[in-house]
Amino acid sequence: MDEHRRKIITNEIKYWKQNRLLPEHYCNFLLNLYSEGSSEAPSTLGKRPSRMKALVSFILVGLLSLSVFLFYFTELSIFLQTALITFFGISTLSLALYLLKKSFFDLIPLLASALLLLITSVQAVEIILPNHPASLYIVTALNCLLWLAAGIKWTMVSFKLSGIIGLIVLVIAIFV
Repeated sequence: MDEHRRKIITNEIKYWKQNRLLPEHYCNFLLNLYSEGSSEAPSTLGKRPSRMKALVSFILVGLLSLSVFLFYFTELSIFLQTALITFFGISTLSLALYLLKKSFFDLIPLLASALLLLITSVQAVEIILPNHPASLYIVTALNCLLWLAAGIKWTMVSFKLSGIIGLIVLVIAIFV
């Protein structure tokens, strides 16, 4: 294959990889195939996470732990707890979606958003319907189904497993 054609093909594969039109490992394989193993294809094995990603992940985990602390270990008013947890939920979800859109895809922002959504929805159901355990089961099942759908959509095994295991534990908790 002549050099001009090889350059066009590798540029197209790099475009696919950058815009996530194919999974990254397929693009890496194709780049290695067409560049014949030369160093033209970037390797993702030795990369360290950037400081920005590490800082955002640390902030998101901090917000998650702060929200758990506010719910279960303080005597704040219901309205203040709800306002703070809503702020934390919106900020973590928006950061996770921003990072997802900018191809900084990392598991920690999504995991923090999912757990914060679970905590918020469970706490809201406990406040709104305190003597209705069926509503708590429904909200928990919806969260697990959301995790399962996210795992299927973004092909993330951790979310698929979390959704399936959560549903199994919920069924066992209901019937046992």
